[in-house]
Amino acid sequence: MLRVTIFCLLLSSLPFAGAEVDFGRVLWEYEAGDSVTSSPVLDSEGNVYFGSLDGYVYSLNGDGALRWRYRANEWVDSSPALSQDESVLYVGSWGDRLLALQTATGALSWAFETDSLVYASPAVAEDGTIYFGSSDGYLYALNPDGSLKWEFEVGGELDSSPAIGGNGNVYVGSSSGLVACLSPAGEELWSWEVPFEIGSLGREFGISSSPMMTSEGHVVFGCQNYYVYALDAASGSQRWKYQTGGILEGSAVEGMGRSCLIVGRDGYLYSFSWDGYLNWRTFVGSNYYSTPCVDGMGRIYAGVLKGQTEGSLLTLDSEGRILWRTDFDSFVDSSPLLGPDGTVYVGNNDGRLYAIEGGDKLASLGWSSYRGGALQRRSLQGYEDLTATPSELLVVSKEIAGTDRLAAEYVVQGGGPVAVEVRALGTGFEEAAGASAYALSLMGASGEMAFAKALQPLEGDFDGRLRGWLEPGTYSVEARNESSDGDAFFLELRVR
Repeated sequence: MLRVTIFCLLLSSLPFAGAEVDFGRVLWEYEAGDSVTSSPVLDSEGNVYFGSLDGYVYSLNGDGALRWRYRANEWVDSSPALSQDESVLYVGSWGDRLLALQTATGALSWAFETDSLVYASPAVAEDGTIYFGSSDGYLYALNPDGSLKWEFEVGGELDSSPAIGGNGNVYVGSSSGLVACLSPAGEELWSWEVPFEIGSLGREFGISSSPMMTSEGHVVFGCQNYYVYALDAASGSQRWKYQTGGILEGSAVEGMGRSCLIVGRDGYLYSFSWDGYLNWRTFVGSNYYSTPCVDGMGRIYAGVLKGQTEGSLLTLDSEGRILWRTDFDSFVDSSPLLGPDGTVYVGNNDGRLYAIEGGDKLASLGWSSYRGGALQRRSLQGYEDLTATPSELLVVSKEIAGTDRLAAEYVVQGGGPVAVEVRALGTGFEEAAGASAYALSLMGASGEMAFAKALQPLEGDFDGRLRGWLEPGTYSVEARNESSDGDAFFLELRVR
């Protein structure tokens, strides 16, 4: 069967004692041309900057009116970062480039090209050095004029955004499961690899969660093997670990009371002490890449999934109790940003950036202002036909059982290679001790294999993806259920 999704905005509030503002009220919204998975950034004048999958970078004033937009010509998943004097905006794109835009006009100052996509968000040091990772496996350090300062091959894909410590050292994680610490001069000080954990057989071990630094000298991050790790920032030795119930791709942030917060795909928001003890956990709904933020009253703002195609922006108190929520009929993968007046800015897969009534300004904590969201999800717009151009999204879904498969035809148009992503999302699957698995493949019209994903174990809700470049032509994309016991589950296949 084919399911077509229609989007609209739903708002609901959960009352709590002492409320003095209209929490959850939408102050304004700005409609871009496609999904807003890029997390916004705010300058000292109240101007907002963000990217969209429509290929533009936007700047709005504090009332939501357009100041300018820059045509990047490729999807902009990366979240922007400002120069120290706020005169330049740095942002990555699917065009294999880091862009430097003038914040006053949106004019391009320079562009630095890498050998692959730039998902991760850049980080800017006090001396103006711009650090960012690319899917080509390199961490780059650029001078403010865009010239290369140094590059370091970490390996894998750098979907994790770099973090800069108080001593200027740079920390970054890789899809190969490696965390590296580099000096400001580009010298490797130490590296650490994700260990094999008992019970984690079949799980991926890549890192797209961006590191969080604590004032006690710990580097905290989540991993796709379900674990949260804390390393000693000086030596790279492991300080503690905690196993959650699902993949961790969103980033950790600092909470009140010397704690760190992270949301996983198991649907829980976790609060850990800096010593690795669990303070509490609250079920909020699955999360992929959105990272929470914390206001001055200790309230936590988190974007989460809600059902198959819906999302929510939740506000919780410092003990994990849900205070209020804003519900959307579309995913929230953009990480929320808090303005100085308590306004919450967040992007949505319905193609809009929302400004929502919040409670207080951002907390004055060591690392809570990190905007996170290194790797972002795609739009969920539906189409009734089974073909799509590169500017559209193909969505096909049904329940499959046994060795059933879900397949569709995908047409790539254009004058050259096009970046695509294939995703298979399943839900409602009953775990069965490794008895089931799924596989993804994408083949050309004559049957040649373009790229594929090997068998992966099915564990409850799952999300498998392929990324690559395709020449114009007609392709067959397929997701297979390789269950040995005939179990059925809901599968949705998306191609962008």
